[in-house]
Amino acid sequence: MQNKWRCIAPSWALLAALLIAPSVQAEVYPSKPVRLIAPAPAGGGTDFLARQYAMHWSEHTGQTVIVENISGANGNIGAAQVARAPADGYTLLASYVGTQAINPSLYKAMPYNPEQDLIPIGNLATYPFVIAVNSSVPVHSLAELADYARAHPDKMSFGSAGVGSGGHLVGELFNTRNHVKLTHVPYKGSAPMIQDLVGGQVQVIFDTLSTAGPFIKSGKIRALALTADQRVPGYPDIPTVKELGEPDMVIQGWYGLFAPKGTPVPVLDVLSASLKTLLASKDYQERVRSAGYTPATYIDRDAYERFVHAETQRWGELVKTSGATAN
Repeated sequence: MQNKWRCIAPSWALLAALLIAPSVQAEVYPSKPVRLIAPAPAGGGTDFLARQYAMHWSEHTGQTVIVENISGANGNIGAAQVARAPADGYTLLASYVGTQAINPSLYKAMPYNPEQDLIPIGNLATYPFVIAVNSSVPVHSLAELADYARAHPDKMSFGSAGVGSGGHLVGELFNTRNHVKLTHVPYKGSAPMIQDLVGGQVQVIFDTLSTAGPFIKSGKIRALALTADQRVPGYPDIPTVKELGEPDMVIQGWYGLFAPKGTPVPVLDVLSASLKTLLASKDYQERVRSAGYTPATYIDRDAYERFVHAETQRWGELVKTSGATAN
């Protein structure tokens, strides 16, 4: 009798495996549309890059990506939705440095923990900040700006897209590095800020080329430097802070792709492979550069996770130094 059961048991195991196998094989990823949340309004950098990824994904997988703009609280509202979503690869986040690296130090109460609740997949693009002045300000270099600010401590101000924005924190970094005090004037977005720079209501900005570029090219404002370690195509005459002897001022913003914590490794591998082919695409690189950004170089998930952690630490220190808070 024992020998009989020894023969039957493997047969039942084989039958169970055969019954289970088709259902496992059927779970091919992706098998339905993916929801990609951009935690910022339509028309900005986060939205632009999310749609670039969505287009690539659809072309290479045959599945649709639905980009959904959920803005508010500097991206916290949209990002929190992804953090709470099922970890199955069908809800993803296209986010940026403000939401992922600045908010944890800026907000006293966060609706999620970026480093614990989300898995970093990889960067989509980076961008330096351009240091620019109103054309009437009599300075033509970073050193001259610092000297002029020291000589006119009560007359110099810099605008930003808001308290705790990248431009605000880079401005405070300039203040700290040069022992000056440019007065911060926060705006509700980059558009009114740039208009006031052109009009002379503020004298300096630390902002993106996508915002300031057209005004630089038209001569309405003057660019002094980029917070990069190498010059940017399209703006070859703007020196970098590194070549000007300010390597500690090298700092960039970035946009990246994230998934909910617990997403299966095979799904993450598909996402990484898709991102790798996107970043290698010449068409993608051209579109990104035309929009004023620098296409990211592919790195694996472990390296990107270390990058995001280091960025969270660095931007967190800048938030602390600035004294900026939200909610």
